[in-house]
Amino acid sequence: LARGIGARSTGFTAVGVKELRNRMRGRRAFVFLTFYLVVLGGLVWMIELLLERSFMGGFGAMMYASAQIGRGVFIGLLLVETLLVMFLAPAYTTGAISLEREKQTFDLLVTTPISSLAIVLGKLFSALTFVFLLIISSIPLTSLVFVFGGAAPEDVIKGYLMLLVTAVGLGSIGLFCSSLFRRTQAATVVTYFMVLAITLGAFFLWVFWGVM
Repeated sequence: LARGIGARSTGFTAVGVKELRNRMRGRRAFVFLTFYLVVLGGLVWMIELLLERSFMGGFGAMMYASAQIGRGVFIGLLLVETLLVMFLAPAYTTGAISLEREKQTFDLLVTTPISSLAIVLGKLFSALTFVFLLIISSIPLTSLVFVFGGAAPEDVIKGYLMLLVTAVGLGSIGLFCSSLFRRTQAATVVTYFMVLAITLGAFFLWVFWGVM
């Protein structure tokens, strides 16, 4: 049992490291990360200014406004990051297996001693590593809500756990479609259709539950 677990973990590490090196090679990923943080910081600044001007008043009003500003910044950041995860997580996984078929390297990958589970998990988490990096890099900006108040540390932890779970879930859908279709373009179209259907369906159920 221990030998089997060790072999799977070794295969998972090998596939993950190979995929991660290919994705993080060059300056594109770091330029995008810098651009993302600059845009996110500008968004936080704009939300803070808009909410601050809408709560102009006396001392008591400003004390109430501080908590509302913190809550507004926190909700805005989570909304932007959720939309980012919904767009990027499937995009990074839809070509994980279909590209292997297009490059005719899938048969070589299958003939290796690496198990199918290790291949799938290695491709999934290596594809989502950059998405995880984007989520984690926004933590310093999100911590600004503690200056204003309105959000407790457990709220931030729950929000980020939900982002990570959403990334894994949507990435798994993309990987499933990538293994189902031979062409990356077809896998991408079906993946985003499924993501849209799940998102709209969950929103409808949430509204229905609130009404009922």
